[in-house]
Amino acid sequence: MDALAIGFLAATGLVAGDASEIAVERLGSRTKFDRPWWRCASCGSAAQGAGLVPVWRCIQLSKRCSACGSPAAHPWRPLVLAVVCACVLGAFAARLGDDVALAPFALLGIALVAISAVDFERFLIPNRIVYPTMALVAPLLVVSSAVDHRWGSLARAAIAAAAAFAGFLAVHVAVPRGMGYGDVRLAGLVGLCTGWLGLGHAFVAFLAAFVLGAVIGIVVMIVTGGGRKTRIAFGPFLAAGAVLSVLWGGPLAQALFHRGG
Repeated sequence: MDALAIGFLAATGLVAGDASEIAVERLGSRTKFDRPWWRCASCGSAAQGAGLVPVWRCIQLSKRCSACGSPAAHPWRPLVLAVVCACVLGAFAARLGDDVALAPFALLGIALVAISAVDFERFLIPNRIVYPTMALVAPLLVVSSAVDHRWGSLARAAIAAAAAFAGFLAVHVAVPRGMGYGDVRLAGLVGLCTGWLGLGHAFVAFLAAFVLGAVIGIVVMIVTGGGRKTRIAFGPFLAAGAVLSVLWGGPLAQALFHRGG
């Protein structure tokens, strides 16, 4: 895929990441999805002018509300979401090229960024993002398999999704405080998508998630002094593992299992 197409996907990621702030804010605060979409969290007044321009709105939100004077709770989060989402979609475009499977993986990337933001702040993986993403991604993977007759990929995706869901569910049942049911559902989604690329990709995704979670968790426990009682959101690590798997899962799986090129 040429640079222009990658740039287009990255630009799409900027807009989509910025727009995902609506979901992150409403789901995190458990408020209704009603209009106006962009509004002051304190008084509910609608954003105006620059506050309606994607990405640029962060400058507007960094100031106080013109109606009530309240400062924005997360003035720079829309920009962070936009930049991260742009990087993920641009990298996916460079990795998958003009493959029709880019569509479901782009949706996955947008969803993972939003889910990570909510879980990082609220320790909550929202069903209202996971379920719609699954409902859209699954049929798109079927279409992707049908286009090039890659039914083996679809079978591997189903196997990985079932195995991931069952494995995480077992951990949840054994240690409910250590693994939330939201992580179980997200694991099924990650397994479905990475498994479509190959069972090795799915293995890399979950291995990376646990390694990153363990390393960063230990660092956080040491820095905060909270010990084993320190609460750490696992959703962002699952998301990071999925992204790493999509981008470099093949070479990493070959290195892990000592397979030839």
